Amino acid sequence: MFYKIRGRLSEVYPPNKVIVETGVLSWEIHVPINLIEILRENFMHRRVEFFVVPLIRKNEYLEIYGFLEREERELFLKLNTLSRIGPKLALNLLSVFTPETLRTIILERKVEELARVPGIGLKKAEKLFIELKGLYGRLSKKGLTIPLEKERILQEARESLLSLGFKVQDVEEVLFKVFEETDTLEGLLKKALKELAPALREEKP
Repeated sequence: MFYKIRGRLSEVYPPNKVIVETGVLSWEIHVPINLIEILRENFMHRRVEFFVVPLIRKNEYLEIYGFLEREERELFLKLNTLSRIGPKLALNLLSVFTPETLRTIILERKVEELARVPGIGLKKAEKLFIELKGLYGRLSKKGLTIPLEKERILQEARESLLSLGFKVQDVEEVLFKVFEETDTLEGLLKKALKELAPALREEKP
């Protein structure tokens, strides 16, 4: 899968398309609406880098969606896994909210804020909230809501432990047991291994 596109921003087409030239290729990229003026004022005919997601639309053609921040790309991918949210709505959400703001809205149940998204009235906002709350309601066994930026660390730790041969159920139970918001990947792995491998709890002389 494509991850980044770097090149010269040559054209901007409101409300949400830009053209980026990378040598012999020119890429049409769909971006959040709120980025258009930022790109026009700061990056025209200059080098720009997008974190991108390519999607096949209606089994006919490729569309590329681009973001200036990696966290936006990752949230766009997650939004597209939800049954009632397609790329257009996902892009509209990211045109209005940062990943952290959207997370706060869902966790604090500020349903009316979702009505600020183009094409979403209050009634649709209520349905959208139900769809989104599962994305942010993940809790550890300590009752802590896992921050969006820490989910990547948990996932990487999970994959690393599974590659060592531990069982899925054991790995997930231990990770949520020992997880702290201040954990780095290395620190989380060390704590999990001490739980999963009793022989490592005490260092041999």
